Amino acid sequence: MRNLGSPGRISSQKRLLNLLTNKFSDVHQAVELFDEFLRHRAYSKRFCLRLLAVAKQRGDVPWDIRRLAILMLEHQILKLHPDNLDQFDFLLAQLKLKPAPGLSIGVVSSVLREGFSTTELRPFIREFRTKLERLNRVHDKIRGKRTSDQALREFTELSRRDCKLSLGRYLFTPEEIVDEIMSQLQVTDGVRDLDTSGPGHVESETKCALKLLPDLEAKVLKRLYEPSDIYWVSEATSSEINSLVEYPTTTVVLVIKLPGSDIEFEIKRAGRQGEHSLNVVYARNGYTVPPSHRLDGGSMQWLLRYEANKATKLSLIYRLVHGIDAPMSNYISRASVYSLPAREDKARTLSYFTQPELFGEGFRGMRRAMKESVAAFRSEGNTNLPDMPGDWGVTAQFIGQVQPAQAILSGTSSFRLDKLAAYLSSNGPERYFKKGLRVAYSTHDAKIFADTILEEILGRYQPPRERYKNHDQYLAAAFSVAGNRARADQVYKSLLQQIAKFWGTLLAVRGYTRGESFVARNVGLKSFWSKGQWNVKIIFMDHDALVIPNSRSGRFFAHGDIPNMTLDERYIWGRSTPERFVASEAGCLQTIYRVGKSLDEEGQAVARVELKNAYRRTQHQMMTNPELRRLFSKGVVDRLRDWDTLVGGYLRMNGDTSAAAKWKQEMKKMLTEKGYKQDMLDAYVGVMEKNKAFLTRQAFLFDSKAEKHAKLELN
Repeated sequence: MRNLGSPGRISSQKRLLNLLTNKFSDVHQAVELFDEFLRHRAYSKRFCLRLLAVAKQRGDVPWDIRRLAILMLEHQILKLHPDNLDQFDFLLAQLKLKPAPGLSIGVVSSVLREGFSTTELRPFIREFRTKLERLNRVHDKIRGKRTSDQALREFTELSRRDCKLSLGRYLFTPEEIVDEIMSQLQVTDGVRDLDTSGPGHVESETKCALKLLPDLEAKVLKRLYEPSDIYWVSEATSSEINSLVEYPTTTVVLVIKLPGSDIEFEIKRAGRQGEHSLNVVYARNGYTVPPSHRLDGGSMQWLLRYEANKATKLSLIYRLVHGIDAPMSNYISRASVYSLPAREDKARTLSYFTQPELFGEGFRGMRRAMKESVAAFRSEGNTNLPDMPGDWGVTAQFIGQVQPAQAILSGTSSFRLDKLAAYLSSNGPERYFKKGLRVAYSTHDAKIFADTILEEILGRYQPPRERYKNHDQYLAAAFSVAGNRARADQVYKSLLQQIAKFWGTLLAVRGYTRGESFVARNVGLKSFWSKGQWNVKIIFMDHDALVIPNSRSGRFFAHGDIPNMTLDERYIWGRSTPERFVASEAGCLQTIYRVGKSLDEEGQAVARVELKNAYRRTQHQMMTNPELRRLFSKGVVDRLRDWDTLVGGYLRMNGDTSAAAKWKQEMKKMLTEKGYKQDMLDAYVGVMEKNKAFLTRQAFLFDSKAEKHAKLELN
């Protein structure tokens, strides 16, 4: 550590050394940077040049020191007035956001894919500053040599969150980002999974998703999926929120959050931390697990293929109907597992599950579960299992059925609704630190945790002036800030609209997910930068139960499909019981945003309007858009509105016997003319009577005259 001899300087450096020890890989470099950083109360071009040099330097300067320099550079830029065009012009050129210096030269067009709305210098500078100002809650506490220890700790903690460093995307190269990612993972061999029988829209939707990515995200993602490697969690992988590579607590996926990016990648699935990346489980806590969970820590190839096929079809439908991207994660690639981490190095999958010296402790229990799983697969009708004797034969039968594979997705969110609701409850810090990370925590840690979550769910966030005493007190104070409260109300209603638009689109094509795509653990929130502003969106993930009917005849199998739609409704709105509502999407959002009765009613109203609009627009597009029609059989399109006609008339009768007789006569004639079987009307009436409560709640979708009779509350 450089020593300039001044007693005050020595004292300051000792203080910094005490604060930063064990926080950085090279504490002396960190102390020197902080020492100079705190001496600059105003913008310094010379210091910015030094920070740029440190941030760009590869090899000699550790990653964490470079991140620190980037955050300090952002702090310096925020000291510049937006009208200081010369200095901004200089800095933007240094960051390669301009092809060359000069006030008449605009910003590079690639910033538009990053969420900026303009390439004109002056308005871009305003948006650029706005993006950096999101972290003012930390920057404002830096007050030169008078900066408190707590403020310095918070600044240090923030510098470790790559995705929060807006300038990181311009100062780290894709190659070195991938290298840093790899240093936190275990990597084994895989083989690209080519599904030649899959529909063409899978590949076209993947290309569309990749084309829309900003340059950095596209280049990093390409380096991840092109080798068809398999990525596993390691002991070096962190579960801390917003890590570059995050292994979210209670999951078996890896999440990648790139420097300066609001786009998240997910590696599904990446095994469990510890000795066994993959294992076999037949029963847990006295109950047999579902067939898809028997391969513990991994995914099955056929299920990933199914999900990719169905999810990309719904994504395409949504875009063709609404002209915008669906609020869904995108499947980018799949690879079959060829080898996985073993005791010494790595082992082929068959050997890993057959040889005790490769698998290690727990081998006998694993083999017992494997034999039970193979027997269960047979009893469940899987007759194509190979008939092979011995231990290797049992392994081959199991692997042949589960076929371990891994997928890479883009546009996901680790901030799932159920976790956010839990993190914003009274014992949120306890859940995250003690149960999740298994570490002790201070009130300072809990405050940073609360600020991080609030910033994510609001997009823009202003911390309260009150000190953090406990979680309930601090969150109440945060939501009492006028700007935060207004923002929470706005975001809450927007999210309900997004949910309704998505579900309305799915309902219109007679689709459903049996609740799987809508359960709170599979739905996430994500703050994102768009058109020069911070916004919040909802993201639907895990579509392995998604069904979009497409029978050749076009017949709607209402007796089985309507109950599954009702399950989706329950997981979205869940108002039938207080217990269901708390666990539903709407219930979680009310917990997250602390919604009162008045706002709840407003939210229901806007959701109804959006649901109806999406439903009707989707059906109109199915009838008129040739590209959309090609995704369905002619029978589906021709018979699409028959069910709506039946339900609308059925609900309008309201017990009128004479009206019912007339309606039945008209409906029999309509169905006969359209080629339905003679007994179809009676079958459909039976379904409507059995599911009358659900249909009544959705009456406004089927007939405009019935809308005024439908209940306001979504069930």
